Amino acid sequence: MADLEADVPAPVQQKDSAYVPSRYLSLSHQDDGALVVHCARTGAVGVVPAEDAERARRALVANQVTKGPFTGVLQDLVYGGFLVPQGTDETAQVHNQYVSRYMDRSLHLIVMPTEQCNFRCVYCYESFLRGEMDPGLQEGIKRFVADQQDLEHFYLSWFGGEPLLAAETVLRLTDHFRRYTEDRGIELYTLATTNGYLLTPEYADRVIPAGLKRFQITLDGPEHEHDKRRVGANGEPTFARIWNNLAHLRRSEHDFKVVLRHNFDPASLPKMQDFLGMLKDEFGGDPRFGLEMEAIGRWGGANDSSLDVCEDRALVEAVRQARQLTVEAGFRDVHALPGMQVNGNVCYAANPKSFVIGSDGKVYKCTVELDYHDRNVVGQLHPDGRMDLDWKKMALWCETDGMEEGKKCTSCYFSPTCHGAACPKEWMEEPECACPTGKRFIRDSLTLIRAESLFEVPDTAPVASCPKG
Repeated sequence: MADLEADVPAPVQQKDSAYVPSRYLSLSHQDDGALVVHCARTGAVGVVPAEDAERARRALVANQVTKGPFTGVLQDLVYGGFLVPQGTDETAQVHNQYVSRYMDRSLHLIVMPTEQCNFRCVYCYESFLRGEMDPGLQEGIKRFVADQQDLEHFYLSWFGGEPLLAAETVLRLTDHFRRYTEDRGIELYTLATTNGYLLTPEYADRVIPAGLKRFQITLDGPEHEHDKRRVGANGEPTFARIWNNLAHLRRSEHDFKVVLRHNFDPASLPKMQDFLGMLKDEFGGDPRFGLEMEAIGRWGGANDSSLDVCEDRALVEAVRQARQLTVEAGFRDVHALPGMQVNGNVCYAANPKSFVIGSDGKVYKCTVELDYHDRNVVGQLHPDGRMDLDWKKMALWCETDGMEEGKKCTSCYFSPTCHGAACPKEWMEEPECACPTGKRFIRDSLTLIRAESLFEVPDTAPVASCPKG
């Protein structure tokens, strides 16, 4: 079996031990006779070649008991967790995976160095109320991180507004945390969610060596389409400058990753193939660039009522089609394989070690809700590094999951990837949270991941990302 992703310990097999299929399996039969398999409990994804597919399929039939010890493809299925010892309490294992996030030695800060923006995108939900973070609060962030005990992983995400309007703040703090984590052996992941307009060649040549290695930059189609949706604050076009900035990155030898995000609606979906051709001509073959395809939604902005959006079944089909075109253009969908991993679809707002810090020090959980709803204002960061938290509000986000008795997620084969916490905001507002899109067209998802396995190995470092913005 060609293993695409499996980071699980090999179980010890006993002679004549009995194994049964995991309850967290997905299978996708391929046109060439191969079988793509996924175990959500372990995150393993593999391709069973055609000559072994029938043997594997028989072993994976529900309630089938297969005696060990195993060789060949059956051994691979045991290794990946597709087959488990009879009597294994997988439900308890999955529960333990989810609650272990409280013991995780990591910290994720999504910092808004300014809440102003130089764009006025038609689907934007932000209000741009506050300016740049003052120096005292910047010191507070440093002190807060320094106070964390036994920290092993630090995720620093820059968000806004447009974070690069506070370019020197981003540069200075990124450089500080690069040096801080290097000195202490802490693994650092950095990301800026930026419109790319201010990521000029001059600034990129300073900030990437300082430690900012990952960027999410949105292009909403070719120039005439993009400039209708992502408009400058004074009504000016924005595409050409972003494109030139990206072209400089491609020509450079910097070590970075760029996720090119494309927000589409029903009108732009038919034009996507031509747009992807443009991207392929400019960035194809460079593993530093990946794509994220998201359907525009009504995310709480002033123009929501006038937006034409994909909804319900049309949404699922649109996302499936967009991801298919992405793979056909030779790009990885940056969230496809990570979304198959354990907790891969758990929203960062559900992580008790994840905080959004506004430019005035307010602490939030969700980057879409911000301070538009009091439940999302969970605390305050002070210049001395002290963070006051309202743990009742924290619990609304961190304990709002679909694994409660009677919820649909308790019996779902895909639940270890999301635990019903794909969007805590939805759980608080709707009777049930929508399933991750990767699950809603699971067979196609696995087929696309198999196709992507021929591309460069992706950068799967966990970073904050939300389909709503």
